[in-house]
Amino acid sequence: MLKIQFQELITFWKLHFLLKQVVGRVDSMVNKWKDVEAHNLAFTSTTSQHVVEPIVGHKNEFEMMQDQLVRGASELEVVSIVGMGGIGKTTLANKIYNDSFIMSHFDVRAKATVSQEHCVRNVLLTLLSCISVKTDESDDKCQEDGQLAYRLQKLLKGRGRFLVVIDDIWTRKAWDDIKLCFPDCNNGSRILMITRNVEVAEYASSGIPPFQMCLMNFDESWSLLYEKVFVVRDSFPPEFEQLGKLIALKCGGLPLAIVATAGVLSKSGKTLNVWRSVAENVSLAVSTDLEVQCMTVLALSYHHLPRHLKPCSLYFAIFPEDEVIFVDKHVELWVVEGFLKVEETKC
Repeated sequence: MLKIQFQELITFWKLHFLLKQVVGRVDSMVNKWKDVEAHNLAFTSTTSQHVVEPIVGHKNEFEMMQDQLVRGASELEVVSIVGMGGIGKTTLANKIYNDSFIMSHFDVRAKATVSQEHCVRNVLLTLLSCISVKTDESDDKCQEDGQLAYRLQKLLKGRGRFLVVIDDIWTRKAWDDIKLCFPDCNNGSRILMITRNVEVAEYASSGIPPFQMCLMNFDESWSLLYEKVFVVRDSFPPEFEQLGKLIALKCGGLPLAIVATAGVLSKSGKTLNVWRSVAENVSLAVSTDLEVQCMTVLALSYHHLPRHLKPCSLYFAIFPEDEVIFVDKHVELWVVEGFLKVEETKC
């Protein structure tokens, strides 16, 4: 009897010790996430200025947009890029934003993402974090939206020629809520607006017609797919290249579809059956709606994931649109949900 009680006591203390470890782990994660969220805006503004996504094609579009931003009237002007989701609007805007000539032409640069469910306060805080020499985050959180807007306008007035990129804006109201923050200093400052809605672009326009992003031509599509998959030309037999060109054609010139498909192909290696399956499924005949076609290709990418990775992929859906996702935080969430198993390091 005493032996049984002693064993139960040992089991209890083992369980108690394990629970303490779990609670400590969760507390540590919560504190870490709080720190991450506190520095979210600052981190976004600093890293985004230095990370430039490679861009294939759209050379003429880049030069045209660059010219519109640096030339023209001295009054404040709104220049817009319009196009469907996945067509490369944000990639083009980032290339322009980080271009050395643009950086030298404008004294101040800032950018923010608006999204469908726009929050004026978040947009203001993001823009302020881009242009403030030193941002007191605790002070910002105590200020009303009107105070933040006034502070932003005052900073832009006193810092010279500015370029502000407003990405993923959906409605006229979203523009009305922030447009008064951007003063016309008569010095050639510009707003670069990114939107899917041509009506919003025309509404905010300063008289400059919105620039409509076009789909990639075949050469550009094949170049992008080749860059993502065919790293070494001689590493794949000729039949793979033939299938690759067919796949690039069937992606319909949509960059997001090409990149997603390239992910499937690069993971499958030299598995001819998989390549043939992708070539059969990625077809323009699936839908005449390019938005639907894009989702079809993303679904194809999902279905080719290993079973244990599919929940990890779906987990991205819990995050709000355009939210910055931190890798460490996301991996820990996967672990908590049981999608990943933590292996102890053996000494």
